[in-house]
Amino acid sequence: MRHGQPGQHSGKIFLGQTDIPLSDRGEEEAAAAGDKLIELGARPKRLYTSDLLRAKETAGIIAKRFDGLPVIPDILFREMTMGTWDGELVEDIKAKFPEEYAKRGDDLCNYRTPGGENFYDLRGRVTREFYRIFAEDFSGAGNKTESGADDDPGDLVIVAHQGVIISLFEELHLEKPGFGFGLDCPTGSVTVLETPEWLWSKPKS
Repeated sequence: MRHGQPGQHSGKIFLGQTDIPLSDRGEEEAAAAGDKLIELGARPKRLYTSDLLRAKETAGIIAKRFDGLPVIPDILFREMTMGTWDGELVEDIKAKFPEEYAKRGDDLCNYRTPGGENFYDLRGRVTREFYRIFAEDFSGAGNKTESGADDDPGDLVIVAHQGVIISLFEELHLEKPGFGFGLDCPTGSVTVLETPEWLWSKPKS
């Protein structure tokens, strides 16, 4: 799920890894997202979250809706870093670096802002961490415990950012980068990704 609305600026900024807390509206969105997870019947045993404030605060609010689930901050679930553009007003960057701004617009997947990442970099680190967590938390799913019951790991809930959600959406649908750019995931929204059959048989590496 995506974090709640962060604190607002005087204009639109490149909000990558600039660390901004939730706005009052963002806190309300986080609480509503927790209620949505309950409505969907989600059964998380813990909440994974980007370690950036807007995500971590969202996860903390949601955890209260589930009687205090453990919250695990993870630096690898951060939004794409925009390098020297991070936190700057879009209109200022467009005015100061028009050619570079145009290059980014022409190739969102490949272009790296100075000192930043591109979408391939983001997808690589996000999916590697996702597979690690999945292998650790879900490797025993469907196995019998000593009592004879199924070992049910519950649901994996990750509180993160739009770029992270798009990356996982594309990866689990086996689509090329850029396919998910039209995915609708406003702040505070919950995106349900069903576990594909092939993921259960992926080698645990």
